[in-house]
Amino acid sequence: MDEKVETGGPGAAPHETLADPLRRRFGRAGLGASGVLLTLACKPVLGATAQSPSGFLSANQSTHGRPEISNGRRPEYWCGGAHWPIAPTTRFSQVFSCGFGTSLAGATLAETIVPRADDPQQLACYLTAALLNARSGRTPFLREETLQAMFLEWRSRGYFSPTATVQWGAAEIVQYLRATQS
Repeated sequence: MDEKVETGGPGAAPHETLADPLRRRFGRAGLGASGVLLTLACKPVLGATAQSPSGFLSANQSTHGRPEISNGRRPEYWCGGAHWPIAPTTRFSQVFSCGFGTSLAGATLAETIVPRADDPQQLACYLTAALLNARSGRTPFLREETLQAMFLEWRSRGYFSPTATVQWGAAEIVQYLRATQS
C-alpha cells in the first residue's frame, strides 16, 4: 500500500505514497474530533480532589501538576474526641480576629465546633473544622492564613471575595468548606 507514486504535478514530492493523502485526511478529521476526546478526558467536579477558594469557582477547569487530595474532616469528626492539633480551650478570637463585642470572642474552639444558636449558618463551626484540618495537614491547599483572611474579610465587609467579581456570604463560605471535608 505504501508504493511510491510519481505525481509529476508542480510542487509534488516524488516520494509521496498513496497512504499520504489518507494520513492527511485522518489528521484533519482528528482535529474535528478533538472536542470529543477532550470531553472524555474531563475530571469530575470535586471527586477526590479539592481546590483553593478561587479554584473552587472554576470547578471543572484543568489544573497544572498533580491535584491536591482533600482529607479534611467535618465538625462531627472533631467533636468525637479526635486528636486536635491545637488545644480545644484556645479561644476562637485568638485564631480568628473578631471583636470583643461578638459572642464568638470568648468562645473556645471546642465550643465553636458544635452548632450554636448565635451562628445560624455554622460558619464558626466549619471554620474551626477547617482550621483543625489545616493544622493537621489534611488540606494542604487550604492554609490557616487563608482561613483567617477569609473570616476577617467576611466579618469586616459581610462577604468574602475568592475572586474580584464574586462575593460569598456565610452560606457560600460554609458550602466551600464543606466541599473540602468528608
